[in-house]
Amino acid sequence: MRLLGFLLKKASSVKGIYLPGPRFTRWAWIYFVAYVAAPILAIGLVSDLVLYYIFDQWFGACYALLCLFD
Repeated sequence: MRLLGFLLKKASSVKGIYLPGPRFTRWAWIYFVAYVAAPILAIGLVSDLVLYYIFDQWFGACYALLCLFD
């Protein structure tokens, strides 16, 4: 299964030889994780902790899965 397959071109032929289409290299995946996926996950984690603090301290209500551990 190709991720982001709609962005990639199909295999093409050059002088009758079929070449594979473009794909992410190992370094492209590393940069994607470091500069896209990890910051998005970090923002989500920080916002979840802030919302938990707000709901717990200000409203006295339970928030998210941490309610199961109280």
